[in-house]
Parts: sequence; structure tokens; C-alpha cells
Amino acid sequence: TGVGLGDEVLVPANTFIATAWGVVYVGATPVFCDVDPITANIDVSDAARRMSERVKAIIPVHLFGQPANLTAVQAFAKAHDLVVIEDAAQAHGAEYDGRKVGTFGSVGCFSFYPGKNLGAAGEAGAVATNDPELAARIRRLRNHGQSQRYIHEEIGFNYRMDGIQGLILTHKLRYLDEW
Repeated sequence: TGVGLGDEVLVPANTFIATAWGVVYVGATPVFCDVDPITANIDVSDAARRMSERVKAIIPVHLFGQPANLTAVQAFAKAHDLVVIEDAAQAHGAEYDGRKVGTFGSVGCFSFYPGKNLGAAGEAGAVATNDPELAARIRRLRNHGQSQRYIHEEIGFNYRMDGIQGLILTHKLRYLDEW
């Protein structure tokens, strides 16, 4: 996403720590923003007060199945040339303006931790993007940085979802709209 060392990323103060750790993981600094008292999602007007030349991205977190105000987030991001990284870990299947959350930003991040509304039996997650280059990089990073068998282009990790989690999620996905 182009976020790295020395950059800042706007995140809501009301989120699981993993949202901020993702920012720290790439060498950037999370800048915590107040949340809307009704939705508990990021308050874009407070994000505007915390803007600096180092801010490169904003992470709206869709908490408790309640989408963030993506109209405001996207307008703000466009005005400041920011990348939008959606944290949809608690909003599988949620929609905003007739469209699934996790599809508005450059990337949408999903967790399938057992306690989520679409949970696996163990650790699992997914990233959605419509950027083919970014998708290829994400696939490399989740597989030890490997682009082809025994060819490692960058440092990566083992973030592959195992088959058991995939099977459980495939079965549960059929019922998501009912839940």
C-alpha cells in the first residue's frame, strides 16, 4: 500500500490491538482518532484534526457488524490522497450503500477467528483487493515471500490458511446471511 517507516496511519481508538499492530509492523505509527458515539466507528472529523504531512492511510474498522461511514472516509481519503485499508474483521457480509464492506478501500482485511460472526475452528484470515500487483504481493508475503517454488523475492511468513479451516469456512459461508 506504500505505507512504511516514518509514515502515520489514522486508526480508530476503539478497535482490537491488531489494527494498530499492523501499522507498527510495517514501521509506521498509528494515530488514534476518536470514534462516533453512536456507531463506535472512526470519526472522520477527528481524523481531520489529526492530519499531518506524514499521514499516508486511514483504517476504518467496521465494528460489531456496523459499517463505518464510508462516504465520509472515502471523501476524506480522496481529499488528502490517503490509502483506505478496511478492517472488516467483525463485519463479514455487512453492506454499506448496497455494497459489501471490505471492497471499498485498496484492501479489505477479514479475520476468521473462532469468535467472529464467520469463524473458523482456529486462526484464519483473508485479504481482498482489486489491485493485481498488490494481490500478488499479498500471496507472496503469506507464503514466506515465495513467488515460485524455491524462489523467494522478499521476506515473508507462513500465513497460509490450512485446509481444515477452509473447509469449515466454506460450509459456514452458506449460512452467513441468515446469521
